[in-house]
Amino acid sequence: MKIKTVLLLLFFGSLAALYSYFIPDTVQTRITDAQMTKVDGRFMIATEYRPLVNEDAKYRLKFDSGTVQNEAIRLKGKKVIIKKYGWRMALFSMYENVVKIEAVK
Repeated sequence: MKIKTVLLLLFFGSLAALYSYFIPDTVQTRITDAQMTKVDGRFMIATEYRPLVNEDAKYRLKFDSGTVQNEAIRLKGKKVIIKKYGWRMALFSMYENVVKIEAVK
């Protein structure tokens, strides 16, 4: 019985971790800096919330990182709603990836 309980806890813990990584959430913030220059092969967006990365993700069918980056540059200094997914882990240089940027009306 104890082994089944441990396995179930591991299974549901893994599911929760995957859910928190792959399911996008939104944040309202202000873009402080964005440039069309790539850093280590990916676009970076600095916000009041935290730094974010903007890169293509084939498994999510996201191929418009240039368009999203252009939108970030256009909205620099303005309040925006950013749809993002992933985790921020400074130890591994991991950033949350931006999916969509919209201006706050």
